[in-house]
Amino acid sequence: MLFICLFISTNVLASFHCTVDVQRVLVYATGGINILHTGRGDYTNICNLNSTWKGVEPLTCAMWASLLQNSQVNAQKVIFYYPGDGSCKELATYGNTPAPVYIGTIK
Repeated sequence: MLFICLFISTNVLASFHCTVDVQRVLVYATGGINILHTGRGDYTNICNLNSTWKGVEPLTCAMWASLLQNSQVNAQKVIFYYPGDGSCKELATYGNTPAPVYIGTIK
């Protein structure tokens, strides 16, 4: 029983992060924010400026978009933190991407 509890608790806490360079930040007319970074090599959605997307509110989305554009201009590394199992290379693309838990810059 203890083994099962440990197995379940580690899966609940599973997560991964990507430390990357941002190559493109696309802002769609629909409000969607789509990015290309060195960790995946394909476009991933992170949020929507007009409506809540996978739990990410528009205000958070606006801050993330600004942070990503600024990091691109200043050649700063960015960290994306995602819930669940996975890796940057295997991250789903476009609308299938999970929402990040947080995004930050690295000095």
